[in-house]
Amino acid sequence: MGSSSSREKAKSTPLSPVPAPPVTNNSPYCTPSRNGHTSSRPLPNVQPPLLNVKHETPPELQPIFTFLSNHSRKLYTEGYFLKLTDLNPGMSIKTIHHPLPRTNINSAGIDGKPHTDRQWMECFAQLVGTVLSLWEAAALDAAGESEEVVPTFLNLTDASIRMIDTLPTKSADTPTLRNVLAISTAGKNRYLLFFNSHHSLTQWTAGIRLALFELAMLQEAYTGALIGSKCKSINGINNLMQRTRFKYEDWARVRFAAGEPWNKYWAVITPPDEKSYQKWKKEIKKGKEPREPLVLGNIKFYATKKTKKATPVATITKAYSCYAIYPQSEALIEHSTLVKIEGQLSQNASEPREGFVFVMPDTHPSVSGFEMMIRWLFPTFDAFHLYGRPERLAADVMDMRSLMFAMPREAKYGYLEVADVAHLISADKQKIFSEMDWRRKLKELTLRKM
Repeated sequence: MGSSSSREKAKSTPLSPVPAPPVTNNSPYCTPSRNGHTSSRPLPNVQPPLLNVKHETPPELQPIFTFLSNHSRKLYTEGYFLKLTDLNPGMSIKTIHHPLPRTNINSAGIDGKPHTDRQWMECFAQLVGTVLSLWEAAALDAAGESEEVVPTFLNLTDASIRMIDTLPTKSADTPTLRNVLAISTAGKNRYLLFFNSHHSLTQWTAGIRLALFELAMLQEAYTGALIGSKCKSINGINNLMQRTRFKYEDWARVRFAAGEPWNKYWAVITPPDEKSYQKWKKEIKKGKEPREPLVLGNIKFYATKKTKKATPVATITKAYSCYAIYPQSEALIEHSTLVKIEGQLSQNASEPREGFVFVMPDTHPSVSGFEMMIRWLFPTFDAFHLYGRPERLAADVMDMRSLMFAMPREAKYGYLEVADVAHLISADKQKIFSEMDWRRKLKELTLRKM
């Protein structure tokens, strides 16, 4: 395992000069309308429903499954751009759980080295759910009415994106490019998308951000509904839901960002210091502004169970979300322990950086995977004061702290449009929003529109 997250490495790897983009008579960089060549556009690449809601499905989970299925088939944006593979992508798809043809999904990074064929390719693309479908524009133009052009796919579920102000080129005639979006989907890979206008760049960036935001919100809602519907069946659940006052320690398989290998670590979840927490809580009860910042715990991962003299391999110092990942099959819910934590992470004593961690707590004999996941979730909630913990879990759909925030009562999910997110992007002129800032601002905007 390398230092810090590979996804952060891809984001911070300096951008090398790229070839100048091609200009052809029917290129959108010559005429945005492609001279009327729109008949070759494929229909939206919408997938069949992922989930079949069964009659025995707990009522708390039924709407979540419907919304997750609808999200996977929702067209967020589509259009033309130029794509360049900048840093080596991988072809391993073992960890992707998606109904698309698995041989066509590029998901994991190999080594993060510059790609051997750094050339621009004009694409028509559609973002459906968090999967980006790409058709080579030249192939679409050459295809007849009855011919099908097979797309390739990028899974953006765990992607990071960055708008680039200026990108140097190797051409003296075109020294720099603007309107470029950098995407790292997994590992150390990186793709560059070049748009014909700042408006197109903003619309695509907004579409991707909205798709990722809505999926994260649905995974949180799935976690909340899971807790509400299945926790009552766990023996001693009241004890498990008590505020965590002592360290929670156990083995877990851990993956530091998508595309990274799974490794087994001894995980130690440390709650906030009790004295500091009680002092902070007392000031809050008195209605005072606490003199000290919010007291947080941490999660440390060790290569050995003997932690007294060991240095942690990685430490989560701050988290803004922690939720269960729906395992794509209702039959697997009882056995799944997969959790995603988003926040600040330091690896090998490096400075904390934004990222995420996948954790699968090890199961114990006679203990279900679901219960093991619950044993992990509540100490994590308490350590980072998530979702109303360490007090009662926030349950109000109008409360931004709640796992169930913004869950609608009607069939349609989501209060935001791509244009709403585009407006936020335009307001962030200095591009200083962190991923945590984006999550908070999108929740605030959702609350205003509810």
